[in-house]
Amino acid sequence: MNLQPLYDVKERLEYAAIAGVSLLGEDFRLQRGLESLKPLAAASPVFGKIDAGLAKLLSAPADQRPGLLLDVLALVDAVAYTQAKTGMDGELEPLPVGSGQYRQISYGQIQPLLAALTTTGGGRVEVVNSAWERCADDFLDYRVLPALVGGLGDSYGEMADLCAQLLKKLGSSVVPVLKKGFDPAGKREMARRVEVLAAVEGAEAAPWLREILPGAKKDVRAAVIRALGADSGDVSLLLELVKAERGDSRDAALEALARQDGAEVRAFWEKELTAHSQSVKFLEPSNADWAVELVTAGLRQRLEKFLDGEKRPAYEDGTDLTAWCWSLGHKDAPATLDFWRWADSRMEEIDRIEDEKNHPCFFGVKLTDRLLDIMRHTGPGPLRDYCLTLFDRRPEMTRYLHISFQAALLSLPAAEVYDKYGSYILTKKPLLDKDRKETLNNVMLRALNDLYWNNRQGRHVIVAGQPAAQSLDARWIERLVHAACKPNMGHYYPFGGGDEVDGFDKNLAELANPNDPEQCAQLVPYLRRRMVETGSWYSYSQYLLRLGGSPKGVLGEAMKKGKPAAIYYVWFVLNEAYKVLPAAEVAELCREGLDAKQIRSQGREAAMAELALPWTIEQLKAGRPFPEWDEWNKMRP
Repeated sequence: MNLQPLYDVKERLEYAAIAGVSLLGEDFRLQRGLESLKPLAAASPVFGKIDAGLAKLLSAPADQRPGLLLDVLALVDAVAYTQAKTGMDGELEPLPVGSGQYRQISYGQIQPLLAALTTTGGGRVEVVNSAWERCADDFLDYRVLPALVGGLGDSYGEMADLCAQLLKKLGSSVVPVLKKGFDPAGKREMARRVEVLAAVEGAEAAPWLREILPGAKKDVRAAVIRALGADSGDVSLLLELVKAERGDSRDAALEALARQDGAEVRAFWEKELTAHSQSVKFLEPSNADWAVELVTAGLRQRLEKFLDGEKRPAYEDGTDLTAWCWSLGHKDAPATLDFWRWADSRMEEIDRIEDEKNHPCFFGVKLTDRLLDIMRHTGPGPLRDYCLTLFDRRPEMTRYLHISFQAALLSLPAAEVYDKYGSYILTKKPLLDKDRKETLNNVMLRALNDLYWNNRQGRHVIVAGQPAAQSLDARWIERLVHAACKPNMGHYYPFGGGDEVDGFDKNLAELANPNDPEQCAQLVPYLRRRMVETGSWYSYSQYLLRLGGSPKGVLGEAMKKGKPAAIYYVWFVLNEAYKVLPAAEVAELCREGLDAKQIRSQGREAAMAELALPWTIEQLKAGRPFPEWDEWNKMRP
C-alpha cells in the first residue's frame, strides 16, 4: 500500500495549522492530496473516515474550520504513527571485534556520558563517576567503550587516569578495543593503553608486549618495558634492555627487574647498587628475600660509617641514606627483623649523627617512622610481635611508645589496650618526673590522632593502615575529655568552611564511635562546653548532631562569641538538625540563631535572616518540613 498520499495530506494540514485556515480553499496541493487519497479511502474504513473529514473541512464555513482542522489532523497523525517503521535494508552482521558489546540502551541515556568522555570542560569526572555507579555494564556498550579508551588521551590528567582505572575494572573484555588501532610510536594515550593491558592480562600480555617492543617509542617504550616485569620468563630480555636503554626506558627496565627473582637477578642488583646507589628506590615495593637482604645490609653499612662520630655525612650522604631508608618499603621478612634489632641496639648513636654543619640528621627518627609505617601495613607475625614489646624493653626511648601502642591496637583486646596504655594520658598536671610524663602523654595523643572511627566499615581504623583488632574501649573517651596536658595539634576546618576546630577536639570527635551510647554520653557535654569556649558553632554543632547530641542552649551563646556568620551556614546546620531532632527543638534553635544577631551584613544576609528565621519557626510549628535553601534565598531583600 502506497502511503505517500497520507503523508502529503498530513504535511498540508500542518502547514494550514500554522498559516491559517483562510487559505485552505486555495491550497491546490491539499486538493491534489485529497484526490490521491481516494483509492486508500475505498480500500480501508479508516482512510475513508479521513477522506470524509477532509471533505467536510473544505466545505465548512470559515468559523467552523479551525476545530474541524484539528480533528482531522489528529486522526491523520494517529494513522501515520501506526504505519511508521524503522530499519534499513541489508543483512545483519555481528559487531566487529574490538568495538564493544550491543546493549539495549537509548542514545539519550548515554549521551551525557559520551559527551563527558569526548569533550572538554569542568564537571566531566563527576558525570563519568555517576554513570559508573549507576550501571558499570553500560561502559561495555559499543558506543561507550571506544570513547572510554579514547579518554586515555584526555588532556585533563584526572579524566585520563579515571578512564584507565575503569578500564582495568572492566577486565579482559576491554583487551580487543585496546589493541585495535594501537600505535607503538604514539603518545601518552598509547602508553596508558599498555598500562591497562598489563594490569588486565598480567603475564599473558608478554607475547604481545615483546611483539610491539621494537617499534615502541618514548613513553610507550617505557610502559612496555615496565609491563614486561610481570612475566618471570623475560629476565634475559630485561637484563639486555637495562644495558641498552637510557633515561626513562632504563628506569622502566630497573623497575621491571625489581619484580623478578633468582640468582641472576640478585647478582645484577648487587652490581647496580654498587655503581648507582640511588637505584635502590626501585626495590621499595619488593618483598623478595634477596631485595630485603640487599636493602637492609646496604642501609646498615651506610649508617655504620657515621656511628663513631669521626666522619660526618655530607648532603649527598644524607640524601642517599634517606633513599635507602625509604626503600625498606613494607618489608617484613626475617632479614628485616634482624636489621631492626641492630638499629635498636645502636639507636642512641644513630640519633647523635650530625652533618658537616653540626646539625642533627634525625636518622633515628626517620628509621622509627619507617618501622611504624611497615608495622601498620603488615599483618600479624614476628615484626608486629617485636613492635608490641619494643617500648616495654626500651622505656627510655619514648618515641617507641607510639609504635608499641599501635601494635597493641592491631593485636590485643580493647580492654587490655586501655589497661596497659590509658594511664599515659594525664588527667592532672604531674608533680614528679614532669618532663617524661608529659612527653609520654604527648606521644600517646599523637598516636591516638592516627586512629578514627570509620563509619562505613563500622570499626576503628588507623590512618593509612589497618583496622584495630577491636573497637576502642569507651574509657578512652572519658579519659580524653579530662586530659590535662594537650600539645599543639594544629587547627582544622573539618567541614570545609565555616569555622576552625582545635586539632585535639577534631580527633576526639572523630575518634568516638557514634553508635556507642557510653562514648557519646561522655563526649557530648565536652563538645557543648568547647563550642561555647571557642565560638566555633558551625563545626561543633555538626559533631554534636553526629553523636546524638544537640546544640540547643549553646548555639546562640557560641554564635555571639564567634565571627558574624554566613546565612547559608546557619541554614545548613539547622537543616542537619532537622534530620535528627524534633521540629520543636529545631524551631528553638532558629530562635537562638535569630536572637544572637550574628548574621553578617554582607549581601544583606542579616536582613534576610530577620525574614527567613521567624518564617521558618512558624513553618515548623505548623507541622511543615524544614524549608529548602532556595526558599530562604528568595527572601534576600
